[in-house]
Amino acid sequence: MQNAATISHLIKEFPAGDESIRVLHDINAEIRMGELTMLVGPSGCGKTTLISAISGILSATSGEVDILSHRLSRMSDKEKVLFRRESIGFIFQQYNLLPALTAAENAAMPLIAAGVLDEEAADRARVILEHIGMQGHTEKLPRQLSGGQQQRVAIARALVHNPKLIVCDEPTAALDAKTGQAVMEILRDIANDTNRAVLIVTHDNRIYHFADRILEMSDGRIIGDYATDAFIHKEKL
Repeated sequence: MQNAATISHLIKEFPAGDESIRVLHDINAEIRMGELTMLVGPSGCGKTTLISAISGILSATSGEVDILSHRLSRMSDKEKVLFRRESIGFIFQQYNLLPALTAAENAAMPLIAAGVLDEEAADRARVILEHIGMQGHTEKLPRQLSGGQQQRVAIARALVHNPKLIVCDEPTAALDAKTGQAVMEILRDIANDTNRAVLIVTHDNRIYHFADRILEMSDGRIIGDYATDAFIHKEKL
């Protein structure tokens, strides 16, 4: 199976006065196309730092990330910005929707940023919104939508430019169990595309069963790469 990302001996340090703090310690991992991979572990273990390094938001101190056939260390900051805009979709716990824009207009933002005309971008966003259950809601403002509906708008925004990698940071944390399950079913369907990968950081053990693989982190290290059933069994012991 083709890799969406290959992480090799990745180290990330942050300056702290005259010294530095190492947050990621020699990370080696693969994110595969056609899979939904979850990254789990306690708060502060480095999960968000790792996905930021994988997506080129943070530069590694050493080591390498090869993502979608691009080596991040060989790209300028401008090239990374363009690469993320074209190839990666982001979904966060906070929906970050613009309050004055409709659902369709919010979901269209990546296309508009890429130079697509506003109405064409909104039309393409409406198609995706309707595909993920937002019929009748595309022209509503964020304040008129439930939390689950707002998260669906954020999912549509992440998909509208047809990226190969979807990166999610706690996408169900602000949702009740039923709504979180519905959102995960959408992400599960997205991950079934062999030309796309989904990477989810989560603390939510209610959604573990949606994963194909689970990477476990502790203290800035990956301490396990599990088939989902094996990880869930381990957690129950």
